[in-house]
Amino acid sequence: MTPASTFVRAPWRQPQIVSSVLVDGPAVEPLTLDEAKARAGLYWVSPDPRDDLMTAFIKAARQQVEQDTGLALLTQTRAVTFTWNSGLWGDAPSTPYQYPLPMQALPLQSIVDADGNPVDPATYTVNPSSWTLTWGYPTSRPFTIVSGWPSVDALKAEAPLLYHAVGLLTAHYATVGRDLATTGTIITHTILGYEDAIAPYRLIWVT
Repeated sequence: MTPASTFVRAPWRQPQIVSSVLVDGPAVEPLTLDEAKARAGLYWVSPDPRDDLMTAFIKAARQQVEQDTGLALLTQTRAVTFTWNSGLWGDAPSTPYQYPLPMQALPLQSIVDADGNPVDPATYTVNPSSWTLTWGYPTSRPFTIVSGWPSVDALKAEAPLLYHAVGLLTAHYATVGRDLATTGTIITHTILGYEDAIAPYRLIWVT
């Protein structure tokens, strides 16, 4: 078997060497309830039973933009694990081997290793040779990563297209019935401007 240190696994391949689990999501969303209603061209006086539904649309839109771009839009904490399975990927490298950060780890605010030590994001490496490996079973090193723009204002200033994309998608979710487009006998949902907004950030795999 070719040692894993000689190639980079495609990000969509399973199982992954690097995994990421959300620990704490953003404390705020990119849009307020009133902003979301205005973008959708809707109006009602809150509190209203529709408030929770619109709030869910905002959250879903933010998560979809994150999935489409691989970025974290607002501050969130993620548990990231680098796992080496010798049975699947060959013997661990004898020298430090650098792995890419997983999705939603950028923009990066901080990395803390399993021992609570800050890690320099510009030079961080994971050294599998220091792990105790058992053939065929994974051994892991967990890290805590804080990622995302630190505030909605920072997101607006530095990535206005992503902020706009969340607004477009939220409005689409809230008014999906009026965004129908008919092409021949096929009815589709269009989100005008969404693809253009995320185009500079969209993940593209080249094989």
